[in-house]
This record gives sequence, structure tokens and C-alpha cells, in this order.
Amino acid sequence: MKPFSDIPIGELLPQQPPFRFVDSLENYTPESAIVAFTPEVGKNLLMEGDHLAAAGLIEHMAQASAARVGYISKCIMHVPVSIGFIGQVRKLEIIRLPQAGERMETEVIVRQEVFKITLVDVVVKCGNEVIATANLKSALPE
Repeated sequence: MKPFSDIPIGELLPQQPPFRFVDSLENYTPESAIVAFTPEVGKNLLMEGDHLAAAGLIEHMAQASAARVGYISKCIMHVPVSIGFIGQVRKLEIIRLPQAGERMETEVIVRQEVFKITLVDVVVKCGNEVIATANLKSALPE
């Protein structure tokens, strides 16, 4: 199995620049995943001045969850990556927005998987500081 750093994130996510809000998969277990992302002015959409907008932060959380599913599809099950969708965002708390050039590490923790629906908790950190959390429900097509 390849090290996570050797897997191009574009192979795990259907989103492409400038609408990609994940740079790399840092770790995967069946119960969780960690991704990294550094927003940049001029490189990413959904920037507001020198920081990532709230909509960009939420999209990052959704793509973090999708990167986990993309890894399972491509590297474990060896099937094409499906385009899923977020069905629900709950308990969203944005403590602060990340600045351009500030590296985020986001942990996706699986709470429940039933058929093609997944419930996850997402925690976004810059260094040791938690900057946002949410519960997401996502679904894959049949």
C-alpha cells in the first residue's frame, strides 16, 4: 500500500482546483481520517480578503469527509470514486476563520455508517487550536 503522502488528492476527490479544499490525506483508519489544507488567496475560491470564508470552511469539512470515502473506494475497494453529497450539517460551530497560508488539519470521525449514508464528526484545527466543528451526514448514489 502506498504511503498517504504518495496518493494525489485529485485521485480521491472529484472536486478540482480552484474548488478543491483539501491538499492531502494525512492518515486513515476505518474509524477516522485526517486531511490537511492551506487556503491561498488567488488559488482557492471562497476566500474573503485574507481568510477562507465560512462557506469555504464548510466545503472543506465536506471534502475532508469525501476524501476518506475516496480513499476507501480507490485504495481499499479498487472501484471508481463516486460523487456523493452532504445531506445535513448539524451543530456547526465556527470559532474563527483560517487565514490565507494557515495550515489546517481536519479530523473526520465516523459515528455511524448505514448502507451508503455516513454520519461523521468533523474537527478543524490550526496547530493545537480548534477553529471549527460540525456533524455531517453524507450519502453516495446507489
